[in-house]
Formats: sequence, structure tokens, C-alpha cells
Amino acid sequence: MKTKIYLIPGFMNNEKLWSRLIPLFDDSYEFIHLEIPLEDSFDKIVEVIDKRIDDQVINLLGFSLGGYIACYFGLKYPNRVNKILAVACTPANLSAKESQKRREAIEFTKKFGFKGLSRKKAISLVEPHNQNDDELIDLLLQMYVDIGEEAFYSQFMATIIREDLCDKLINSNLKLSFFYAWEDRMVSREFMEEFSKKAKNIDFTQIEAKTHMLPLERQKELSIKIKDWF
Repeated sequence: MKTKIYLIPGFMNNEKLWSRLIPLFDDSYEFIHLEIPLEDSFDKIVEVIDKRIDDQVINLLGFSLGGYIACYFGLKYPNRVNKILAVACTPANLSAKESQKRREAIEFTKKFGFKGLSRKKAISLVEPHNQNDDELIDLLLQMYVDIGEEAFYSQFMATIIREDLCDKLINSNLKLSFFYAWEDRMVSREFMEEFSKKAKNIDFTQIEAKTHMLPLERQKELSIKIKDWF
């Protein structure tokens, strides 16, 4: 029997996110990409995902925003989840400062139009030795274009009000693992250290890396974790 894993991408990512990861698996694995629904709250997002999936019990792998969504789904529909792997994800709420920054980004985009991801920002997401990898940078830029303006507003609006899930996850019976880079600028090392001390029921794997884009840059390490966890 195949090991089936549903994949939830990150903010403004699509199926291209998995393009370097999936080829590392043989036919005993089946991966199903789930687009993030165009909804303005996490409750609505996971409700749509729940309706899209026919299987009664599933494995979920979520990257970044998708990791948070996977955790949220597991808390809302615990009987539908076998295991969850949250990659490059922090299950925390946003600071008031970060929420305000996102509101300002929405207003800026409404005023000046949807510009996509800047090359400078894309470069900041990858490891230093890959910052001259034009194929990788172009892939990140193209995903942003592919997903488009409507999803940009939808995903930003959903993330402005973001609940801290940590206590609920600690008190749940979910089989949950976090996989993240030690020097990922978008995942707080200090937060994850404190969270791991409290969450004895949750698995944590950190690797020596400086990237956020683990499925595209550290796909070998991630593939090993997937095979081990699922």
C-alpha cells in the first residue's frame, strides 16, 4: 500500500515548491498538492480543505504558512489526521508590529498595484551559497506571479489575525513533528527552543541551515525526515 501524503504550500507558493523534493521518492509514496483556499480566515480555509479530501484519515505535510494550516486542521479535525509534519513553521501568533506591517502591505498593494515578489526578497529567503542560483530565484519569483493578486490578499488577510496554537498542540493527542533550519530568519530559534521544552508530546528536528525554503534547498534532509516520520 502506498504512503499517501497531502501537501500544503506556504505563502504565495504552488506545486512548484515540491519540484525538487518529490523526485527523491519511489512509487511507494503518493503526494497530493493542496492549494490554499481563497478564504480570509483559518477556520474557513481548513473547512474547505476538509471538504476537498475524500480520505477519512490523512497524513499532512505543511510548509511555512501551510505548516500552520496543517496544525490548525489537526486541532479542528483530529480524527481525520494520522500524522502531521510542519516544515519551517512557527505555530505562534503574530506580534502587533507584524500584523500592522501586513495591513500596511495590503493597503500599499491596493494603492500601487500587485507587483509580485522582489528579487531582493527572494534572494533573502535562500541560503548564501544559493543566492546566485538563478533557476532557484526565478522559481520563487514565478510562483508569486502564478498565484496572483487574489491569493495575495486572501492569504495576507487570513494571517493578520493568527492564534497562538502552542498550548492547544501541547494538550492535543496529535502525532506532530516540526522540521526547521537552525538559522531560518522566519522561524524564531528562541521560540522553538522554548516550545520544545514544554511540548514533550511533539517531535522536533532542527538542521544546520540558513534557509527558509527547505523543500527546494534541503530536499534530501527533508526527504529522509518524511520517510522516517510517515
